[in-house]
Amino acid sequence: MSGSRVKKFVIFDLDDTLVDSTGAIDRWFVELTEQRALGPEGLAFLRNEQQRPVSPEVTFRAIVDRFGFSESPSELRRLFWQRWPHLVRTIDGVPQNLLMLREQGWLMALLTNGREDQQRPKMRDNLGDFFDVLCFAHDEAVSKPDPEVFRIVGRRAATALEGGWMVGDSLEDDIAGAAALGMRTIWVSHGRELPTGGILPDEVVKTVNEAFPILLSQQETGS
Repeated sequence: MSGSRVKKFVIFDLDDTLVDSTGAIDRWFVELTEQRALGPEGLAFLRNEQQRPVSPEVTFRAIVDRFGFSESPSELRRLFWQRWPHLVRTIDGVPQNLLMLREQGWLMALLTNGREDQQRPKMRDNLGDFFDVLCFAHDEAVSKPDPEVFRIVGRRAATALEGGWMVGDSLEDDIAGAAALGMRTIWVSHGRELPTGGILPDEVVKTVNEAFPILLSQQETGS
């Protein structure tokens, strides 16, 4: 007797995997520069601040101090959080590639840290419609990389995690979290080098669109 077929399963991260969240920060800087006439030097200052390895609190304090804004650092940060999600753009090619996965019978989930009210505005181009399960981890008791949040997704998808795939840009949150549960992993590197002696994903791609041929090349497995 031939075995039944097991549908292929994949979990995607959202920020800087399917959508360009980091680019939206720069778009906010450009808007702020235009709205407040900060000029090219002001925009350069904002971009340099983004690159500094400091907390958001330090960054917004530096911006307020540099330009003498009337807002407090916390108020400016609030303005940023209100506007930033609406500046996020879907990465070119993602909707078409997600559609191909669906047409090939893949079971798909989205797992993103953050609250639903923060993340939904980022999901343009009917992005949510491609997924069988949407999990906004900060609305749960746990978030990535805690294994339990992956288990929550598996239960809602009514499928086993082991042997499934995780695609994301964070080695710690996406790759390590999923690998601990026996999932295969694709790290979206954006050109970054893998740290030596660290987490090893099964596959490394520069952009998320390079992950889809890897997934589509997988054959359904018999059980």
